[in-house]
Amino acid sequence: MASRTRTRFVRYGGEVCGKQSNIALPLRIPAKDGIRSCVDEVHHGPPYRTGGPLLVKKKKFNIQRFSPFNAAQGPVSWSGFLSATTYVPSPEPTPQSLAGWGAKGWNRTVPTHPVYQLGVSLIELKDFPRMIHQSWNLFHSLRGFNFSKVSTTVGGFLSDMRKGSKFMSEHYLNMQFGWAPALQDLAFLLDYQNALRKKLRWLARHNGKSVRRKVTLDQGGFSESVGRFTNRPGTLSPLIDTRFYADSSLSFALPVRKDYKTKIWYSAKYRYWIPEIAKTYLNASDGLKRKLTGLDLDPTTLYKAFPWSWLVDWFSSVGAVVQNLFNMAKFGVIAEYAYVMGSEDYTYDAPAECDVYRGTYNFSTLSWPGKLTLRGSSQTIYEFRQREAASPFGFGLTLASLSAFQWSILVSLGLSTRLR
Repeated sequence: MASRTRTRFVRYGGEVCGKQSNIALPLRIPAKDGIRSCVDEVHHGPPYRTGGPLLVKKKKFNIQRFSPFNAAQGPVSWSGFLSATTYVPSPEPTPQSLAGWGAKGWNRTVPTHPVYQLGVSLIELKDFPRMIHQSWNLFHSLRGFNFSKVSTTVGGFLSDMRKGSKFMSEHYLNMQFGWAPALQDLAFLLDYQNALRKKLRWLARHNGKSVRRKVTLDQGGFSESVGRFTNRPGTLSPLIDTRFYADSSLSFALPVRKDYKTKIWYSAKYRYWIPEIAKTYLNASDGLKRKLTGLDLDPTTLYKAFPWSWLVDWFSSVGAVVQNLFNMAKFGVIAEYAYVMGSEDYTYDAPAECDVYRGTYNFSTLSWPGKLTLRGSSQTIYEFRQREAASPFGFGLTLASLSAFQWSILVSLGLSTRLR
């Protein structure tokens, strides 16, 4: 499909906000250029029944205008209103990459995903003696702890703290990556037959049919303060004559608030065909049952058994890719469509706070008749929406790169004409 890019610029602010007598031209709210761009593909329609990669970027401003006021001191006067100054970060935010999330979504939602990786659990039993020994050391140390032996010097105390931190961190990892998974395995074994029967019954019922799946892969956000060094008049726009500001002292107490939200989700429609359970799940062979419980010695099992593979998966999608490729080879799974989508929102809230004089300055009493407190905020908003599409055999593959065997599966399922 042909790719296209559409861009539109939007002007925020720029209008006349007031007049200062010693300046010829009227003052304006500082103009900000927002942008809305979309990169997508051209598809046949309407109705539009297919979609491809998509990236939408938006940069918006919400400029707050304050109440107008008049002020005059001698020959200089002001009449108009001010606004809260916007904040633009440097560098500006960019959309995160969806690379790897598609493989993880496929791995979590594919209909033929094993009910459990029992083979990996059996291999990991080799660590069971070490887990028991390490836990015994923890209980023995806690039972024999003597407060009278705690160091009274600073150097000795810091040394004890380092040793204690190392000791507790080792036992924390032993609990998270040793005992916790072992207890989960035990809970599964207690319900093993029931879980396998449910899986086989479901596979037989949907064999050769379309199966829709949707899952949220990641969701979260945070808020933080961004330091901003400015005086109080600097939080207002435009800057007028300094004599009209009642508070011009330096202030570092007005940081910008940054709010961030993200969500990554996955949606797909799969189809698979397992001949041996075409009529009923009771025809399932022992080989199929082994595959669905993760007892086959396949590349997935070997990868999961590799030391520190969990750390690789923490930062990448290697494990998901390995399992996806092997599952497709075993069951001939294809996707009628599969998308991974992401949304991100950045909001920079820039507060403004300052007192301004109003009225006419009295030279007899050397005072102003009144003050006006201006307090509020303007926002700079970045929005990103994106989507990545998979081929029928997963992410990272195109229709042109499919093998003859993969095309034969498409033809047998009657999908090739719809996907061309």
